[in-house]
Formats: sequence, structure tokens, C-alpha cells
Amino acid sequence: MPHPFVLQVPADGRYRVLAPEIAGKFVELVGGTAADSRALADALVSAMSRVANGSADALDLAFEIGAGGVQVTVRCGAQSAVVRQAIGKT
Repeated sequence: MPHPFVLQVPADGRYRVLAPEIAGKFVELVGGTAADSRALADALVSAMSRVANGSADALDLAFEIGAGGVQVTVRCGAQSAVVRQAIGKT
């Protein structure tokens, strides 16, 4: 089973696109479906936009595996959001 990890990307939108792609691959590694991958990636795009809110800081994304799914905590400066995605086994 993959270990929890932290990913840091610049808040600049040109770099933010990397995080959803990595999140989707992480979901696949833990046995999620393509739909699970897309759902987490879409939720992260929204959460990162809210949390970054024009900030020049970096975004920190902490990936964890919990009972039945993946949790990603997104932080940028003093702002944060938690995204959870249930995992349906393939």
C-alpha cells in the first residue's frame, strides 16, 4: 500500500495542473477506478482555487489513505481545505 506523502506546487495556475494529475495516479495506485481518479482530481481543482485565492504562496497537498478512500489536505498560507474521495475497487 502506498505511503502518505506531501506534494508542494506553486500556487500559480500554470503549475497547479500537476497536482490533479498526480492525485489521479495516486488513486489508481490504491485500487481506485478511473471515475474515482477523475472525481478526486476535479475536487482538488476546486479546492486549490478556493485556497490559493490569488496567493503567490505555494500549495501544500498532504495525501493520506483512510478507511475506504483517499484524503487530501490542501494548504496555502493560512487557508486550508480537505478533499475526500471514496475508492471503489476495480
